[in-house]
Amino acid sequence: MSRLQMTLAEVRDEVGGGELHGDPGFVCRAVAPLERAGPDDLSYVKGRRQLAGARDSGAGALLVPEPVEGSGAHQLVVPDPAAAFGRLLARIAREKRRQPAGVHPRAVVDPGAEIGAGVTIGAGAVVREGAKIGDRAVLYPNVYVGQRSSVGEDSVLHPGVVVMEDVAIGRRVVIHGGTVVGCDGYGYLQREGRHLKVPQVGDIVIGDDVEIGALVTVDRATIDRTTIGRGTKIGDLSHVAHNVEIGEDVLVLPTSAISGSVKVGDRAILAGRAGAIDNIEIGAGAMLGATSVAFKSVPAGAQMWGTPARDKMTEIRVQSALGRLPDLLRDLRRIKKRLGIE
Repeated sequence: MSRLQMTLAEVRDEVGGGELHGDPGFVCRAVAPLERAGPDDLSYVKGRRQLAGARDSGAGALLVPEPVEGSGAHQLVVPDPAAAFGRLLARIAREKRRQPAGVHPRAVVDPGAEIGAGVTIGAGAVVREGAKIGDRAVLYPNVYVGQRSSVGEDSVLHPGVVVMEDVAIGRRVVIHGGTVVGCDGYGYLQREGRHLKVPQVGDIVIGDDVEIGALVTVDRATIDRTTIGRGTKIGDLSHVAHNVEIGEDVLVLPTSAISGSVKVGDRAILAGRAGAIDNIEIGAGAMLGATSVAFKSVPAGAQMWGTPARDKMTEIRVQSALGRLPDLLRDLRRIKKRLGIE
């Protein structure tokens, strides 16, 4: 149950206004999807196509883009119900995940670390010498922050996150459980039949408002820096290799893999399981479709599908032709037989 406990008037204030149809004192005790909402619940309508479902919903209150005739629910009309509902979910998440400030007695914090005001450091967490933890940052249990690394104000590191040495994490960054930031990049030289390791001694810089999912690896640079720009979101089980430069507001969906020294432009999108080989560029605003792999640089704004990644319309034609191959092969055999060609 996702509890809310707000009057409709308080909801209006929380989401930044709206036109209220109904009782402003109605108490929204929880939030719920349209099809399962009950008389004490608040739900929302994404767009006009859901208006019919809204009339049949048992929700006590609705966030809607326009008034819904025939609904018995209290209604708050807002320009973007999905965004407004998201703001309410953010409030619920803050309340559910609120951590008391302070350093747990079973945490290990080096005397040489700098700890800001209102910081939370959970049981089993380790903060090494020279590390800096900004005001109101939250380190859940069993987080590790290495030497000379920094975690910015209001950032949250979930249980089991590992931040190795010389990593700079910005403000309001969220990193989910099990992610490792600052592990060695995959650097080896083949010499005389053996694999000679090339140590990775560079840095990592993560901008403000980045969110990194669970079980992600972000490799440190060989000698320079790996960078993730402001506002970028990286999904679960993804890999960011050494020396990668990711721009601002990039979307890297779950299980994607970005090879070494790739540059990803602002607002680019890598859909689920997409990938890029090393030393290429993904232009600003470009999109790699799900499971696509780029073997050469992608122009800004391009939409690429398939493996190897091609222009979207070209890939659609290729896949269409592949679907006709059995019939084409049958026809070819018939023609060769008529011509006496074996």
